[in-house]
Amino acid sequence: MTPEAPGILIVDDSADKLVALESILVDLPVNIVKVRSGKEALRRLLVQDFAVVLLDVRMPVMDGFETATLIRQRSRTEHTPIIFVTAFGDETHVARGYSLKAVDYLLAPVVPDVLRTKVSVFVELFRATAEVRRQASSLRERATQLHRLAASSLAINSALSLDQMLAVLATSAREILGAERALAVARVDERRTHRAVSAACEIPEVEDIDAAVSSAVSGTNQTYRTTRLLHPRLPGLTIDGSGAPAPRPYDVLAAPFMGRDGRNLGLVEVFGDCDRRFTQEDEDLLVQLAQMTSIAIENTLFSEAREANRLKEEFLSTLSHELRTPLSAMLSWLWMLRRKALDPGAAARAIEAVERNAKAQARLVDDLLDVSRIMSGKVQLDRRAVELGPVVEAATDSLAAAAEAKAITLARFIPPKTGPVLGDTDRLQQVIWNLLSNAIKFTPQGGRVEVQLRRVGADVEVRVSDTGQGIAPGFLPHVFERFRQADASSTRTSGGLGLGLAIVRHLVELHGGNVEALSAGEGRGATFVVTLPLATRHEEPYPRVRSAAPVEEARAVDAPCSLDGIRVLIVEDEIDAREALSVIVAQAGATVAGVGTAREALSQLAAWRPDVLVCDIGLPGEDGYTLIRNVRALATDQGGDVPAVALTAYAHASDRRRALAAGFQAHLAKPFEPGQLLRVLARSVQLPDAEHEMPGMSAAAGQLPERA
Repeated sequence: MTPEAPGILIVDDSADKLVALESILVDLPVNIVKVRSGKEALRRLLVQDFAVVLLDVRMPVMDGFETATLIRQRSRTEHTPIIFVTAFGDETHVARGYSLKAVDYLLAPVVPDVLRTKVSVFVELFRATAEVRRQASSLRERATQLHRLAASSLAINSALSLDQMLAVLATSAREILGAERALAVARVDERRTHRAVSAACEIPEVEDIDAAVSSAVSGTNQTYRTTRLLHPRLPGLTIDGSGAPAPRPYDVLAAPFMGRDGRNLGLVEVFGDCDRRFTQEDEDLLVQLAQMTSIAIENTLFSEAREANRLKEEFLSTLSHELRTPLSAMLSWLWMLRRKALDPGAAARAIEAVERNAKAQARLVDDLLDVSRIMSGKVQLDRRAVELGPVVEAATDSLAAAAEAKAITLARFIPPKTGPVLGDTDRLQQVIWNLLSNAIKFTPQGGRVEVQLRRVGADVEVRVSDTGQGIAPGFLPHVFERFRQADASSTRTSGGLGLGLAIVRHLVELHGGNVEALSAGEGRGATFVVTLPLATRHEEPYPRVRSAAPVEEARAVDAPCSLDGIRVLIVEDEIDAREALSVIVAQAGATVAGVGTAREALSQLAAWRPDVLVCDIGLPGEDGYTLIRNVRALATDQGGDVPAVALTAYAHASDRRRALAAGFQAHLAKPFEPGQLLRVLARSVQLPDAEHEMPGMSAAAGQLPERA
């Protein structure tokens, strides 16, 4: 008989009676257990439930009545049916038996059919009771699952991010379904996938996304079920004690995440023991979890899109303000200059204001270009072994005047040597400049800004601290996000686009480091810590095209530079820019011709034979690269070797390398200092009043490090 069959306990000290009673009941679908004493019967009743107990009255040591009394005293057996089977049938014994809640009192010899009938009744009653208990247990389990499902729904919809949401889902699915492992994957787009795992053990084959199951679910948006032989790493579960994981079959069940438009958003997958396969109810629960998560994912994505739109509108409003404000000042001063309504001192201030606001706009454009390159993954680094001390000193020196204007103490603590890092000097200087500029901006008059450089283990650390307005705890996690500003209202006291710190974080991460923002709260200052790994080997500079010289920094005061007797051909499609360039070069003594297209330039080159060519890269029809290649294809006597300067707003390092490789001798990035242009032209034709420089030079204007 199977272990699931109801049990019958026969208690009699006589072996013959035990055999006789067993022979009567042997055809019933029951498990018969025979014992020869009351004590042994009690031990059996401790570990097993029986449909009925057939109990003899006369037994040595402990008779049937004493045994029945002890049976009734135990809560587990308090209601177990007892039938006394005995040869002693006086009324006193019968009354005592019924007083012990016996269900019957049979006198031997028993009638087999009667005994079988009575026992069958209690066997069926036992079966029915067991089924009721099983159903009650199932209902309790179902109620618990539904309670957990409701709690999971709240937790999933309360999650602050997709990662947190999937972690809650994976844990809930594993616990509710009693699985050993749960995996949740959300695919927002081709570049953005979120994943969470909840597991009682490690299963190497499914540590990542299960490709076969994922393909089946995403292709049909239906639940998927399969059985897989996997190798979990469990203590003691090995093959021949070798340590290799033993194979084990798993019941695998997966349900899709699906958007309102039917688009697949991912899946949740659970792995369970094949000995307890997932039921249809389990599948329904998993589908409900997946549906709740699908809605939560779409709500999160909608909130992200709404927040992105808000930030975009906020950024565009800020950008408009930051661009229009300096333009307004410039136009106002220029209007007054044109009316000649200013005395010499005021006119000088007007020119300084125009120059200052133009450079401010150039910085805004640089930041926007940097963010564009970051978002498109086009930032390139010219890596080499760099000591950070000189980099920090240069950035600090460039901002000393800004700190002095606000009476801010700018202190620096730079040891002679901290060890080299592998990085791009210009980009590292940009990082330090942005952090120091930010600190000075948000530090009030008379405050203090400190920059400290030190070595920490195998890293170099730059720490920029200020006594400024600090950072609110709620904004601290967002301080490095693009377009995020603690105060973006129209009443804010500090300008900017909210890009500088985002650029800092990306550049630092490109160098294999990290940056951290610390603040005790508003009004308590802030500290930014940049950590970069020490260089493990010396890195040679990238090969330079045509032996280009280092970038020339703009000079504070333009030295006189004469271009007497030099013929300069300017190729620029913007009329105002071409006219301005022509005036600047002509005032230096050169003879100037200006054209607006590459075709016109080739014609003028052949007819006029200039001494130097100044060419914009962005031209209509054919660009400057095409023009210079066509020029270099000409014979020498046709002007094919004319010195050429690329004058362009394309200021990336790769743009400079491309220009030099195409055939230009110099690359000058807009905006530029007019005096710088004149010096470059003088060098191009090797005039004696221009200091010597090798061919292939490049130059950049402005007071910031060049942003390649």
